[in-house]
Amino acid sequence: MRGGLEKQLAAWHRFVEHGTIAPSQVRKEVALSWRRSAAAGINPHAPKPPVRLSATKLAAVRNRNAAFIDAALPFMHFLQTAVSGSGFVLVLTDSTGIVLEVFGDENILKMARENNYVPGCSRAEMEVGTNAICLALQEKKSVQLTGPEHYNVRHQSWTCSSAPVFSPTGEMLGTVTLSGASIGAHSHTFGMVIAAAEAIQNHLRELDTALQKSRSETILASLLRSVSEAIIAVDSEGLVTDVNPVAARLLSVKPEAVVGKSVIHLFPGTPEILKAIQENRSTSPVEANIETRKGRGHFMLTPYQMQLGDSFQGAILVVAERRKFIHSVRGVSGLNAFYTFADLVGKAPGFLRQIELARIAARQDSRVLISGETGTGKELLAQAIHNGSERSQGPFVAINCAAIPRDLLESEILGYKDGAFTGARKGGQVGKLELADGGTIFLDEISQMPMDLQAKLLRVLQDGIITRLGDTKPMRVDVRVITASNEDLYEKSRSGGFRQDLYFRLSVIEIALPPLRERVEDIPLLAGHFLERLSRKVPGRTIKISAGAMDIFRAYGWLGNIRELENVLEMAAIVCDKGIIEPGHLGPRIKAAVTPLRLTSRQTDARPAKMKEVEIDMLRETLQKLQGNIALVSRNLGMSRSTIYRRMREHGISRSVKVE
Repeated sequence: MRGGLEKQLAAWHRFVEHGTIAPSQVRKEVALSWRRSAAAGINPHAPKPPVRLSATKLAAVRNRNAAFIDAALPFMHFLQTAVSGSGFVLVLTDSTGIVLEVFGDENILKMARENNYVPGCSRAEMEVGTNAICLALQEKKSVQLTGPEHYNVRHQSWTCSSAPVFSPTGEMLGTVTLSGASIGAHSHTFGMVIAAAEAIQNHLRELDTALQKSRSETILASLLRSVSEAIIAVDSEGLVTDVNPVAARLLSVKPEAVVGKSVIHLFPGTPEILKAIQENRSTSPVEANIETRKGRGHFMLTPYQMQLGDSFQGAILVVAERRKFIHSVRGVSGLNAFYTFADLVGKAPGFLRQIELARIAARQDSRVLISGETGTGKELLAQAIHNGSERSQGPFVAINCAAIPRDLLESEILGYKDGAFTGARKGGQVGKLELADGGTIFLDEISQMPMDLQAKLLRVLQDGIITRLGDTKPMRVDVRVITASNEDLYEKSRSGGFRQDLYFRLSVIEIALPPLRERVEDIPLLAGHFLERLSRKVPGRTIKISAGAMDIFRAYGWLGNIRELENVLEMAAIVCDKGIIEPGHLGPRIKAAVTPLRLTSRQTDARPAKMKEVEIDMLRETLQKLQGNIALVSRNLGMSRSTIYRRMREHGISRSVKVE
């Protein structure tokens, strides 16, 4: 989600500052509302608005809406108990956006009062700008707004789900709205608001036909019939009292066969669900595996307690297929790929050949091994391959095998069950392979993966089955594997440092990204790209690079490749005061590695020498100057030792001098 919020925030800033909207980044109804808000002269940075109605006027509005309020209150109280302690505020409005009722825990109500989000305030579009309530009224449909989709900056830390309520004759009565912090929003909260609105409408229809049912039965029955999600209701003893049609289909059960029985009968082998219900572990999902008509099913159960005062009445269980549940929180977990092939800058033939191979790989579902030195853009290419594939709508999960301690890497990749080892998180943890189900997992620095974990990864590649640590239940996953290494993985497998059978499994398609020193013609392009991005951080400032500084860039060895180039440019942009990066703005490491001899040879030739010729001349001069000490030559030129040895062999440079 964080990546999505950042894009939305950037789109909001672009509109507020420049009045432009990218259709691909802002929903149509939100964009139209932004424009109406701006046209009305609403200040997006306005402080909290005053409460519009006095107590007397609010009483008159409530009196006009008395039938609506009376019909809605039982459902509002029911929904309030379901989300109690979860940080949500529940609001009922009339058809003009006037807030009639506000419910929630005291801490969240305090925050609402501080923003004048109280009975009598108005959430009409012409009062406060784009918000979920006004859009639900305007569009006559359910709406969920997250963070920067709100027009006023004070509302951007919230996710608001709003559903309109209509009378039996189709007249707009008002809205039911559930608001909470953006990081706490789940897809089922939106569904529950829709269900509550439909339940209120059902209740109004039932009142019209004088249906004789008790209030509690009406509320629960209406909710269960209306909700589009699978829901099971249980009483305070954990006995099933109702199963809605969606849950019955999902679990392959007949409601009459399970009503009155313990929830453990429905989910054998999952005793923790009863404990979660009775200990008030609301919104904390529990995993359950049962046999269905389609085979073994894997589900996530999210319990919500129902209380009447201090008395525990029971709970509702929201049931979701494990894969869909995990995908629903994909944005929250940041499991997205943001880069595409359009973001990869370069024109060097060697680079373009590898990009073309990557485009071909994206159209297949084969495993890919990306090799290249540190800083050459291996993860960006992996993201581009994912976004160019049929899995682009699935998750992209990246993990650096060298960045996680050896003892924890297995649990990160495979996940673990509750109590699997000392220090394990209560409730267990979903592994990265599970999170990537239906998408792509990117294993960076794969050469650093321990041998015992390599064997387990090999099994996953062969069978598509994983087993969490401490668990005995295997799970099938559908994952595309892309790996990357800055080492020669083939040579490492031949020497016994990496499993050779795993290497051949991973390297169906091999892509070798060239180092920046072999893409000299791309340096101006990349520099321009990074400087343009740096310029955008400081509005009104344009940063350029002088010819002298560019000559040094072309001559430098770039041991850290593109990442080093970006960092050097950022530093130079900070210290340059006139918007032009000169040689004097470059760090001493860069200038020391590029001697005047090399630059002079480029400037005095009648015809500019090719970069390779300059590089070889400089290599000969430096070898002679440093008496063949390869370590010193490497540091001086910014070239790796392997590259120096290769250049010496290719061009017959004498090795009679001292070589370390």
